[in-house]
Parts: sequence; C-alpha cells; structure tokens
Amino acid sequence: MSYLIDDVKVKKLNFDLIKIGDTAEITHKITQDDVNLFASLTGDFNPLHVNKEYAKTTRFHKPVVHGMLSASFISPLIGTCLPGEGALWSSQNLEFLRPAFVDDTLIVQSTVIQKSVATRSLILDTKVANQHNQILVSGRSLVKVLESEGEHATVGSGDGVQGQPIGLKQSHIQNSSSTDNGRIVLITGASRGIGAAIASKLAERGYKVVVNYSSDADGASDLIKKICSMGYVAVDGKADVSKIEDLENLKIRIQKSIGSITDVVHCASPLPIPTAFELLSWSDFQLQIDVQLKGAFNCTKVFLPSMLELKKGTFTYLSSIFAEGTPPGLQAHYVSTKAALSAFGRSIAAEYGNRGIRSNIVAPGMTQTDMISGVPDKTKLLAKMNTPLRKIATPEDIANAVEFLVGDNSGHITGETIRVCGGITM
Repeated sequence: MSYLIDDVKVKKLNFDLIKIGDTAEITHKITQDDVNLFASLTGDFNPLHVNKEYAKTTRFHKPVVHGMLSASFISPLIGTCLPGEGALWSSQNLEFLRPAFVDDTLIVQSTVIQKSVATRSLILDTKVANQHNQILVSGRSLVKVLESEGEHATVGSGDGVQGQPIGLKQSHIQNSSSTDNGRIVLITGASRGIGAAIASKLAERGYKVVVNYSSDADGASDLIKKICSMGYVAVDGKADVSKIEDLENLKIRIQKSIGSITDVVHCASPLPIPTAFELLSWSDFQLQIDVQLKGAFNCTKVFLPSMLELKKGTFTYLSSIFAEGTPPGLQAHYVSTKAALSAFGRSIAAEYGNRGIRSNIVAPGMTQTDMISGVPDKTKLLAKMNTPLRKIATPEDIANAVEFLVGDNSGHITGETIRVCGGITM
C-alpha cells in the first residue's frame, strides 16, 4: 500500500497546547508489495523476508516483515500527527519484540511523556502493535518542534496545560544529547563522591541519569545543573533507599517524566566512622545495613520487575576490597555490611541471569573521597606506597569500571567482582 501527498493531511498543532498524556495513532496494513519495495530501496534481500521457501524452514514458517519496515511507520505518526508540521525527529531507541507478517495490520501509537518548553521538544513513548494487540516494536522518540510564524493562531491538541510530574524538578529535565542510548540509570548516593562521578560519566556516555540522595539536596542540585549544562539528561531522584515506599514513589515519578529505569547503580553508604568493636552498638551496624544492604534489597525489589518485562537490565553494587581478605581494624560494622552486599549481588546474578538481568559488584580500595578525609596523611601515604600502581584511586577510576559493567561491552559478565584498587589486592 502506498500513499500520495494529496491524500495525507498533516496536522499543525500549537506547541503551547500539547500536553503530557496526549496520544496519536495511525494504522497500516502490510502487503507483499511493501516488503518488496522496502527490500529494493534498502538492499536488504535477506531470504527470511523475501523467500517463502527459505522462510518455511525457519521457526516462523513464513516470511517475516523487515523490523525496520514496521518501525518506519513511527515516522509518519510523528511527521503528520503528533506533533505534525514542524516536527524534527532528533533521536530514537527501539526494541523489536515480535515479528510482523504480510497482511498484518500495524497499529502505531505515540504518547507524550515529557515536554520541554525551553527547547521546544517532546519525548514520546512509541509502540507498534498488530491486529491482535501484540506489541511488535517499542521505544522512545525525541522530537523537536520548529517554530513558525503565526503558530499561536493554530489549533492545539488539547485544552490543558503541560503536566508536571510531582516531586521532580522540571527545570532539570533537559533535552537529550545526540548520544542518547535510551537507557535510564538510577545512581543511589549520587550527590557527591563516587556516586557523583558515576552519574557524570554515565551521562556523558548517553545515559539519562537519576541522581538519588536522601539529604544532600544542594550537592544533588549542583550536580544535576552541571550535567544538564553540558546538554545531557539528569533528574532529581530524592528518596531514602532504606524506605521501600520512597523508592516506589520515585519509580512512579521517573516513569511519568522520562520513562522506566533500566539500570541501577547502588552507591549509597553512611560514613564509616572508625570505631573499636567494644565501643560499637548494634545501632551502628543497623545504620550500615539499612542503607547499604536493605537499600540494595529495596532498589532491586522495586526496579527488577520492569527489567524482567524488558528481559534486560543491570544492577551494580558498590562494595569494597575489604569485603574479602584481611579487613582493616575499627570497621567491623562497615566491612560486614559490604561482605553481605557482595553476596547479595552474586545471588541476584545467579537467580536472574537466565532472564536477561546482569548483576555485578565493584570493589574499590582506598579512594580519594570525603570518606577518607579523617584518615591521617601518614596512613594514606602508607596505603599509596603499598599499592603496585603507587597511587590512591579517584572517583573517576571507580566510575570507569561501573560504566563498563553497565554497558553492552560487558554483556557476558555477571556475578563478578571488579576490584579497583591499584593492585593492592590480587
């Protein structure tokens, strides 16, 4: 089936009146001519698509429509319906869930899930389904809307005002950069130190980052502004990870704003104050357990289900080299919790690897952060001289390891502990 320019009506929506929740839909029945034309245009003559005899030998038993042909109908949906005239398609991520076949009717839908007035851009949740309401393709579209003269005299898509997710600082939601990879990462304890370095590193690599914190609002705000000023995406993710209800609420806010969280990096940890065991109380242990171990439990409990639906996702837990081998003195509460956290991460890897979930541990050695601000210089120097690389790690060193584990280059790695300690432990 083909179309003529005079047969297609291009809508002209007033950008000011487009609001979160607005939807659009088009349909198209796939014909063999569509498949043949697409193959001729692109040169993709894979026999799975164009050779019936070959296709009969596959598990599909008939030719499969090119995945990009199915996805291509997102283009007319954006260009003629939502937002229509003036649409400039900036980026797209796609997941192909099921194949389409000749004579299927494609139902192509989009929903506005984010709107930036400052940059005149929209993020759309896009789906392609068949006549049986089975989702074939899903993804996110970033669309800029070019301004034309007299726009304010045109008809809008609705009569409401742009919705704003409760609890999110909308001014911090920025336009996606050209490197947007469609993934959204929650980094707990991200307002400073290692967590902040990880958030910055992942944002630079095209991830949208959720900067989580419990009390350091100023630190988180400064980091978010810094990331957004460079053209990347960062949002406020205030929540106490020891409270599962906080994380449930955060999940809802993020879904309404930028989409579902696809990866979690758990860095949150109370300051480990060196204390002799005879002076420790159980409350000292409980504080570490609540934030680190219970926090890991809560994060995994809340965000695992959506990852299982996608059949992919990663958890990265920040442990310590002291969880293995000989631990330092005066840190029984901290080290015990880190050891439990490492075991938890491996357990998740073992249980959910067959469902596309990867879980790994990063174990830093002494790292130049606020946590070692109270460590005597002599102790730091001794640690440095005992390290084969003769230096103390920086937060960026840890962030580099986390980026690798979250990324696709580590796609066959799970249940591993990556030590980032300059060789002091081998």
